[in-house]
Amino acid sequence: MGKIINLDNLEGDPPDVLTGTGSGGLLSAGYLHDGPALGAVDDDETAQFALTSRKHGIEIGTSESGETVRPGSNYRMIGIVTDKRFLLLVGDDDGDTRFAIPHVDIDQISGDRSLGHGRITFRRCGDTEWQVHCGKQGLVDLTAYLSHASQAWVRVENILDEVKRILVTATEQRDRGDHEQALKSVLEAGDRLDAAGETATEFGPPGDANALERRVATVRERHVATLAEVRRSRARRAVDTGEKHWRGNDFEAAYDAYEAARAEYDEIFSLPTAVVPELADIRAERDRLDTVIEDLEQSPLRTAVAADNEAVAAEDPAVAADHWAEALEAYRDVLELDWGADERRFAGDPEKVRDRLGTVAENLVAARRTVATDAMEAGDWYADASQPDAALKEYKTARAAFETALADARDCYPDATDHLEAELDAVEQRLSRTEARLGGEPVDVDDRFDETGTTPDLDITTADEPSPSPTDTTDLSDIESGIDGTDPKIDPTGHGGS
Repeated sequence: MGKIINLDNLEGDPPDVLTGTGSGGLLSAGYLHDGPALGAVDDDETAQFALTSRKHGIEIGTSESGETVRPGSNYRMIGIVTDKRFLLLVGDDDGDTRFAIPHVDIDQISGDRSLGHGRITFRRCGDTEWQVHCGKQGLVDLTAYLSHASQAWVRVENILDEVKRILVTATEQRDRGDHEQALKSVLEAGDRLDAAGETATEFGPPGDANALERRVATVRERHVATLAEVRRSRARRAVDTGEKHWRGNDFEAAYDAYEAARAEYDEIFSLPTAVVPELADIRAERDRLDTVIEDLEQSPLRTAVAADNEAVAAEDPAVAADHWAEALEAYRDVLELDWGADERRFAGDPEKVRDRLGTVAENLVAARRTVATDAMEAGDWYADASQPDAALKEYKTARAAFETALADARDCYPDATDHLEAELDAVEQRLSRTEARLGGEPVDVDDRFDETGTTPDLDITTADEPSPSPTDTTDLSDIESGIDGTDPKIDPTGHGGS
């Protein structure tokens, strides 16, 4: 007689049929020859049913061309259904015969109780028919479990095969730079994997991990690794984009790109980090990115202060004017950044920057006027020295310089426009007289000395003290709350760029 034992209903030690070895005698049935049946069960699977047959064993294939494997004298056929496979062990003096059939290979399962004992029939991989003889009691539960296990494993394995194909595609898309589609693919794979996980969880008893869940977990580790690689590539691309914007002084776009990179790193750290490859390197990249963002926050103000200092240090008024113009635009950029936002991302107290901007505007117009008046005075000198050609050249230079100064005044210091317009008119008169003299035309009395003497004082003076150093946070307290002396050229990933 055969038996079917539902192991899920047992408490305590496993039955002797799983732990015993050796042949039986007149009054007892034997077990297996080589070792206990339970030794065939791997650590990653759990036995659910045990079944035995003393005489009939297993029939494989048709009666005409098949094979029958029966236990030897005083031995048994012992079957173990685990949550992973169907193990069939047939004892014999010459050594046990073992078969291991994964649930995913089993279909068309049925049970038969009409032979005086029980028999399970199924096909392996939809081809060869197997018949396993066993007891009658519990046959319905056993066949139901085998059917459920087969369906669950087939469904999950089909999903996992699809997931693995999608992950390969995602890696290929990442490698050719299609980062958006790569992320879409790997997220789709994750959705499919979740569906497989639900099936696997429902397959086993609540609260206990089963072999099918462990199978899903192996592919999930691969999915996590691929997702981390895709997000890391996206983070690096965002960093490259941020660097390009920074080089073009598009600070807000640079900040947005770096924030996008930081979000990708955060997504990586939200994954099960134990299976994320090169996690330490990824953390180092994220830390460097944080440093870069901190430096970017200060970069616009640092640029303005650097130009400010260059202007103050310049001895040539033309050179100083160019630096004042750079400082003016840079301070304006500082004020315009995050305009209307609830929180400012960039360094610089707006009120203090605005005050400094007014001073820079005055200094710019003053420097431009100095360039113009120097040229006009040089023209006067040449005129007095009877060198009209040289005077004409200087007056033309003075006119262009006054026009530039007047344009700057209209833009940023309108209080000086009236005075500069008067001075521009004066130099144009000098220019007209000089051109007339060179052309042999009559010239009015030259009253330029009276004009020069009555030119109003613009009260525009350049700064006589240098602006504070951009790396000295104490000195900078007059225009912002603090600039660190960090290096503005930091590669956050180490993979390129500056």
